[in-house]
Amino acid sequence: MCNCMTWCRVPTDENGGKYPMSEHAPGCEDFRKEPFTRLEYGGTVCVMEPGEAAAMLAESDEQYTVSTVMLTRDQFERMPEFNGF
Repeated sequence: MCNCMTWCRVPTDENGGKYPMSEHAPGCEDFRKEPFTRLEYGGTVCVMEPGEAAAMLAESDEQYTVSTVMLTRDQFERMPEFNGF
């Protein structure tokens, strides 16, 4: 079991503090980032799995600003969207 949560870190270490901190520190062997799709429209931002974002974009007529963010799986799963916000 990794003890990297005891490593000295600050919330701005990852993605400028925009997303939840990972359960693993950047130096940990379990710290693995994946690409996720960030969609922005009218000041609202949503981060999605790339395949789900592609399917939604194919069906939409809206003009989204699309970018890629690199997050760990646990960061993605702890985003507010998963908590009903």
